[in-house]
Amino acid sequence: MTTAYQPPTNLRAKIERKLLPFQARRNLPVNLTRPIVSFTFDDFPRSALKNGARVLEARNWRASFYVACGLAGTTNHHGKNFAAKDVRELFENGHEIAGHTYSHVDCTTLSMDAVALEISRNRDALKKIGIKAAPEHFAYPYGSASPQLKRFLSGRFKSMRGIAPGVHHKTADLNGLKSTPLFSGERVAQALALIESLKRKPGWLTLFAHDIRPSPSPWGCTPHEFLSVVRAVENTGAQVMPIGEALAHLEAVRE
Repeated sequence: MTTAYQPPTNLRAKIERKLLPFQARRNLPVNLTRPIVSFTFDDFPRSALKNGARVLEARNWRASFYVACGLAGTTNHHGKNFAAKDVRELFENGHEIAGHTYSHVDCTTLSMDAVALEISRNRDALKKIGIKAAPEHFAYPYGSASPQLKRFLSGRFKSMRGIAPGVHHKTADLNGLKSTPLFSGERVAQALALIESLKRKPGWLTLFAHDIRPSPSPWGCTPHEFLSVVRAVENTGAQVMPIGEALAHLEAVRE
């Protein structure tokens, strides 16, 4: 089992992360009277299929899966990862297949040419799996981005998603969408508080998860916790949409 990579946490890295939301933005207005929630899954482990997608499908909801094809058939800190047939099954069931880098590499450690190659390799692998259309949406592995990277990818994807928590009110940065983690314990509690806030102030909330299993990784949650999140979203009366559908809706109400 591989050791989990961690992006730099030194002072310079922390300052850069604080400044990033204000840099290289591509704003989309968010004006909602009814909230939107988007469930997203990263990488992705097979437990997200069984204990995530199936729970959503039972409510006729669909999610966005950011697939790093290099992880297919492997096992890591999230447990056993997806097989090719899992991606096809998700797509056939109406879920959105979105992009990651092929090898789940931190894009800020690469040149822009190398980033482009990673993305191209991932797209080619998805085609071989049976997903013919190129992904329109992307998630930064580890949430690591830079102003240069945001600008570079803005012409390649309709949106890029990070890992900074929060609800989109008034605007959303298509080059760095917020997304609230569903990590076991305190982080799930924080997500539940943001979900509850949608009743008072409608906005667009995106959530992201990895493994969903009884003994999750530090970046996962239990099936019980995930179900509590799903029920909380139900109680808000929010519309639940994958990223692409949510953006299309926001564009429509913008007119």
